[in-house]
Parts: sequence; C-alpha cells; structure tokens
Amino acid sequence: MAKEFEELAFEVPDPLAEDYEEQDELDELSKEFVSLLVDKMMTFMEFLVGHDLHPYQKPLAKRMIESVIINDGEEITALAARQSGKSETIANTVATLMVLLPRLAKMYPDLLGKFTNGIWVGTFAPIQSQAETLFGRIVTRLTSERALEILGDPEIDDSPGKNPGVVRNIKLKNSGSTLMMMTANPRAKIESKSFHLIIIDECQEADDFVVSKSISPMGAYYNATIVKTGTPTTSKNNFYRAIQLNKRRQTVRKAKQNHFQWDWHDVARCNANYEKFIKKEMLRIGEDSDEFQMSYNCKWLLERGMFITSNTMDELGDTSQELVKNWHRTPVIVGVDPARKQDSTVVTVVWVDWDRPDEFGYYDHRVLNWLEMQGDDWEEQYFQIVNFLESYNVLAIGVDTNGVGDAVAQRLKILMPRAEVVPISSSPSEQSRRWKHLQALVQRRMVSWPAHAKTRRLRIWKRFYQQMVDAEVQYKGPNFLVAAPDEAHAHDDYVDSLAIACSLTQDMVMPTVELTTNPFFN
Repeated sequence: MAKEFEELAFEVPDPLAEDYEEQDELDELSKEFVSLLVDKMMTFMEFLVGHDLHPYQKPLAKRMIESVIINDGEEITALAARQSGKSETIANTVATLMVLLPRLAKMYPDLLGKFTNGIWVGTFAPIQSQAETLFGRIVTRLTSERALEILGDPEIDDSPGKNPGVVRNIKLKNSGSTLMMMTANPRAKIESKSFHLIIIDECQEADDFVVSKSISPMGAYYNATIVKTGTPTTSKNNFYRAIQLNKRRQTVRKAKQNHFQWDWHDVARCNANYEKFIKKEMLRIGEDSDEFQMSYNCKWLLERGMFITSNTMDELGDTSQELVKNWHRTPVIVGVDPARKQDSTVVTVVWVDWDRPDEFGYYDHRVLNWLEMQGDDWEEQYFQIVNFLESYNVLAIGVDTNGVGDAVAQRLKILMPRAEVVPISSSPSEQSRRWKHLQALVQRRMVSWPAHAKTRRLRIWKRFYQQMVDAEVQYKGPNFLVAAPDEAHAHDDYVDSLAIACSLTQDMVMPTVELTTNPFFN
C-alpha cells in the first residue's frame, strides 16, 4: 500500500510529494496554484473511491473543490437527470475534501489554514430517507476497504468514527473532518451548527423558509460554500431562483460557472446501460409526460404550477372594455374576500350571461369592476362596500366566511336585504370545488376582464393581473387549491374574490332575464 501511495503522491502537490519542484515557483494564493491543486485532488479522488467520474460530472466536482479552497462562499447549483450520478459526484467530492484538506492545511497555511482542524460538512435533504441516502454514500466512501487502507497509510494516519452523543455523523478522528446529516423539513429540529460546506440534496422539495432561515445561516461563520442539487418541478422555489441567479451571473464576462446541468442525453453518451433504462422509462411513463420531462430532460414545467399564465391572462383580457362602474341592465354576482392579517379586502363584480349556458351548463363570466380596501375599520368597509355595490343590480354576494368573513356576511345581509348573501366555506374540499370551477371557466374561455389601455394603467388592474399570474396550484391530498407564493409582497385577494364570485354560478338557479343579445357585443 505504501508503495502504491507513494506513486500517487508523486502526482499530487507538495504535501503528498517531495520532488514536485514546479510548485515552488508558484504562489500558493495564485489562481495557477489553486488550479493545479484542484487537479491533483481530482486525481486523489479517483484513487480514493476506485473509479473516475464521467466527463459531465467533473466540472461540478472541480468547482466545489475550488470554492471550498478559495473560500468564495458561493452558492453552487446542479440540475441533474434522475439516476445520473449526482449523489455520486457529491459523495466522492466530500470524501476527498474530508481526507485531504486537513493534511494540506499544514503545508499551505496561508491558503488552507482554516482546515487545520478538519473540514466540517453539513448535508441536508427534505426528508429523512433522502438525507440518509446521500449521507450513506459519503460514509461508504470513507469506510470502504479501499478507503480504510488509504486512511491507515502513515502518510495520512486517520480513521473514521463517530462524535459521541451526536446523531448521524462521521468524523475522521485525527484530522477532525466531520460530516453531519440533518433534514430540511419544517417539523424537524435543526441543530445550529457551523459548516465550511453545506449540501442541500433534492433542494426542489426543501422548505424555502427552512433553507433561508435555518440552513443558510449555518454557513455564515466560515463563509461556507453551499451546494444545491435536485431536479425541476412546477414551481419557482428557492432552488429555481438560485439557478436563475447563477445563470444570470454567468452571462458576465469571465464569471465563474456556478450552475451545472446534465440531462439523460449527457449521461447516455457515457453509459449505454443508462440509455437502455431511459428507453424503458419512455415506454413506461411516456416521453412527453410531465414526469419524464422534469426527471430526465431537466425541464421546468412552471405552467403546471401556475393557475394561469400571462399568455392566458392577455388572451382573456378584453382590450375594448374599460371598467364598468354602473350596471343595472342585468343581474350581477359579487365575490368578497375579507382581509386577513396583511391582506386587503377585495370585492369583485361579475356579469353573467345567464341566457346562454354552454352544453355543459357553464355561463360566460365577465369581470366589470373591483373594489380594494385596506385597514381594519370594518364599520367603514361595510359602508364602502354598500356604496360601491349601489351602482349595480346585485343578484347575489358570496363571502368567504374564514376569519372575520362570517361577521361580514351577517352584516351585509342586513345592509343589502335585496341581494342574496351566500356564506362560502373555506374548507379544503369547498375551496377545491370553486378552484376547479374557475379553472374550467378559464380553460373554456368563459371568463374575461377589462383590459382597455386606460384600464391597464390603473393600480387595481395591475394588482389583479400580478396576483393572478403569481397564483400557484397546490395539491393537498385529493384537493386542488390555489394560493399566493410564499414570497414577499405576494397576495391572492383578487384571485380569491374572483373564485368566490364565479363559484355562485355552480349551484345558483338561473334568474329570469329577457335579453336576446349579449349587451357587451351590441
């Protein structure tokens, strides 16, 4: 073993070699030296794990090593096809860093002195089983027969063990390098630790709040490198935003590459068996399926996670229609979404073409106007609503009874006795029902809104438009729900108000109307 290690040592920088003279001419803080050191550590990685990485994996491994060495504190992202060796790349790289850095630190204190007592790595994943998978792969790299032989060599003289009393960890006893595993789940108790390197695997499923408020701060003390890996989904989560930031930064000249991506084609070029596996997956789930596109083609299907796209919003907007501030010709329906916490109270007035249901019983809906109110002076809001609705022939008012909504409904029954006030339940099943109804209206192009140039300049229209395109689809068990994203300044008051108004046409008996033509097309 010693002879074999000496042969390898000749290939790596000074701490593993005595006669590598070229490096004496290099400043250990120079880019040239760092680049050389990274290459030599990649060579050692192959020796440690017993095989080389594929060409598409190496750039990620090298960038991780470089980032840790120069301590640039970057956030590196990797988007990879399923079963393509993403975890293998991470595991091999982490194991190499844990073994080599403490030894190199003694020889190059200016560059690597911070690792004199080892490198501390934290690995995270959304759930326990996912976290255990990556952690287990790294542990295997450090405890294999091959690794134990290398660690036992006098040149390294180390051995893996556990920190007493610490769950899910492995430590190299002499060097101090430590690996800890935790979950990125909001219900998990995350210990406050400090790390040089943080890995968040399956980041697309990780809770955004946990990532930003619990995990990321663990890298503050050492300006840690953070590596986020995963596959695409249907929502703009923290993983998506990190990728887009890295892509934008990479457009700057001479910028370092911090985003890495490979799909099934990249893997198949290196692995014929993987190509055979993909062919079977194409038959099983369909090449054009959402699952295949996300899992193997690395495609973000954001439209699947959006309730409505900007293209559809533009299509359903009537550019000839301004806000209709007075309408008594035919009955209208109204949706009221009372304010909760920092939200606004929004009232949406909708005209319904009661005379012409389609073959499935759906009516054409046309938004006429909105009212938005802020604050908690409900007495004032009641009278603002009543004054606003006096300009319309109101048939029915739907009110979300969640929170203060029940009191609002009861008060409107008194203040507007000629209109039917309908309490709208906020139970998941009832919410699902009205969201599916609104979705059907959108898909059938049986709902529209004013989009005249003058209207589009109004604040209420801009807020309506933004909240509609921000709205995200959520699946909770059998229920289909829609809500604003968990981001600053994101709300869904206009969306909820529209859904509440349109939900009234699901069960309401059609009023008697005597129009023979659509008044909006006269």
